[in-house]
Amino acid sequence: MSDALLYKYRGIQNFKNFVDILMKNRLYASVYKALNDPMEGQYYYNKGELNKHLLRKIRDDKGDLKICSLSRKKDNELMWSHYADGHHGIAIGVEIDREAYDVRPVDYTGLAYLRGNEIEHDSARQILSHKLDVWRYEEEERVFVSGGDFVNVTVREVIAGRVMSNYDFGLIRDLIYKINPAIKLIKAATFMDTTEIL
Repeated sequence: MSDALLYKYRGIQNFKNFVDILMKNRLYASVYKALNDPMEGQYYYNKGELNKHLLRKIRDDKGDLKICSLSRKKDNELMWSHYADGHHGIAIGVEIDREAYDVRPVDYTGLAYLRGNEIEHDSARQILSHKLDVWRYEEEERVFVSGGDFVNVTVREVIAGRVMSNYDFGLIRDLIYKINPAIKLIKAATFMDTTEIL
């Protein structure tokens, strides 16, 4: 396990998914076409350099992979707004066994560029590790999975959004206490660079 936590931002409207994460110590990994970036999985290549066989192989390899998207940052205002229901949700801090999973930081230099003589066995992962610069704020790390839908994790902390209701916070606190009291519950303070542990 790595000491550096990665964070999954999410709303709590679908509470059963949050319970599943806590009880089973796992995060869902989805196909790339289900992710929110319309340019996901796109890449550049010179016309004529990649034959139909290679193009089909890359397409199939991308389709076989599942991705779990996480952030290195727990205090990113845009992430809280976009992925954690406008600060009503949570950020779940997890450890991932980097020996068991292929975890890669996203490269924000733009879409991947493939040359016919540089195609490798992990070209699909390289393509799916590139995004446009506008996504840089996410500071994303991707966990790649083939042959399953989940990534095993160790949940270390749950951060409650700064405008989460007292009712929801109490429910989460009680749930964590019953499932695994070793998980830290943190309530985000007025501004994300300061937090208090409860």
